[in-house]
Amino acid sequence: MNQGKMAAIIIAVLVVIGMAWTYLHCTPFQSCPWSRSTADKSPKKVTLSFYGARDTEEDWSDIIAKFKTYEQNNRHLNVTVEYKQLDQYNYEDLVYDSLVNKKGPNIFMMFNSWLPKYQARITEMPSGMMTMDEFEKNFVPVAKNDLVKDGKIYSMPLYIDTPALFYNKEMFYNAGITRPPENWDEFADDVEKLTQLDKDGKITRSGAAFGGAKYVNRSQDIAMLMVMQNNMKADDTRGNPVSFGTSEAKQAVKLYTDFTNSSNRFYTWDYNSQIYSIDAFIQGTAAMSMNYSYEIANIDSKTQDGLDYGVALMPQKYENNKANYASYWAPVVAKGAECVKEDGVTMSCEDISWDFINFVATHATQEGNTKKYDIESYLKSANRPAAHVDIIEKQMGEIGSKLAPFAEQTLTAKSWGNANNKKSDEVLLNMLDTIITTDTAKKKTVESAMKLAVDNVKELE
Repeated sequence: MNQGKMAAIIIAVLVVIGMAWTYLHCTPFQSCPWSRSTADKSPKKVTLSFYGARDTEEDWSDIIAKFKTYEQNNRHLNVTVEYKQLDQYNYEDLVYDSLVNKKGPNIFMMFNSWLPKYQARITEMPSGMMTMDEFEKNFVPVAKNDLVKDGKIYSMPLYIDTPALFYNKEMFYNAGITRPPENWDEFADDVEKLTQLDKDGKITRSGAAFGGAKYVNRSQDIAMLMVMQNNMKADDTRGNPVSFGTSEAKQAVKLYTDFTNSSNRFYTWDYNSQIYSIDAFIQGTAAMSMNYSYEIANIDSKTQDGLDYGVALMPQKYENNKANYASYWAPVVAKGAECVKEDGVTMSCEDISWDFINFVATHATQEGNTKKYDIESYLKSANRPAAHVDIIEKQMGEIGSKLAPFAEQTLTAKSWGNANNKKSDEVLLNMLDTIITTDTAKKKTVESAMKLAVDNVKELE
């Protein structure tokens, strides 16, 4: 065979091989088709669904992106977490309906008192992920009370919110008050100095938007907080219906409602007024208001950062035995919820979901002598006080930060232990209404209203 024919045959063979290689989607110098293709080597795709009530998609976007990178590098999985913010007022109904009808989600934010109600529908933390000692070391004490049952961990908290004292600095200085009150006696004294009445005895400026029921933001939480504080030296310090049965609890509720009694020196809130407590503070008709951290953004937005106010720790009954009221949402994994998985993914949807919670709550990188936690981007975006003790220390040290008092209060936070919180809220509001709208000078009114509230809340357990 001459050289010309040999060259032609070789070229023809190479052309055929090249066409076959292209048809099989192989790249040059790859041992295809006898080994896996490039497509087979790419990370396997997984999609998780995630529901929340208060947080926005923007709050979660950064840490979800970081988790995606982490899973690609560590498990060779391409995990997409699709977060959806549901309507806050219908949130539980929407989540419950989805769980019952097996429509997802894989992960949802659970209110901190709901574990007894949802324990059968969510999964506990996989073994080996974190010990109980590690859980207690990483998170504030209230987390174990709320999220651990029968020795099993059902969530890792991301933040803990508590009511704190918002105060108008200009009004304080004009009244000769140099610092916010630290206890309820000081609070009553400051309220008396700050409240302004007209010649007919009607309030023109409240020392505090405090003491009422339906027009005071989360009045039931504030009243419950005062009960908890008063009970710190009682036989029963739990935040539950039983805690209303002590004489200390009755004193706390009476003190709260007394701020609406015009015969008291610290009368400061007209129960018949139609203005909402936060609006009164924003409009300058109230010098103090008690709110959660999420109201900072609301106030700043409505005043266009034009209101000179500060945030301080809540007044306490006992200086060395503090109590603050915990209210927060924590991520949990729905039992048996299906996720979208590419063929070849061996991990269960539940385990991947728990990977996400563990990453969000604990993952950190070392930067010099300090740890940088990935969750800090979420906390900054949502403006929340952390649940992780390392981050709490950072937040407390931020000079001038309105979030610092909230961070400090997480260390002494306690929970109201009723799973049917919507209904118990109504019961407590009705209790406050009854006490305020009748003769509060009669001791029997307070006692009978509280007894009825206790009986009604017990029925919800």
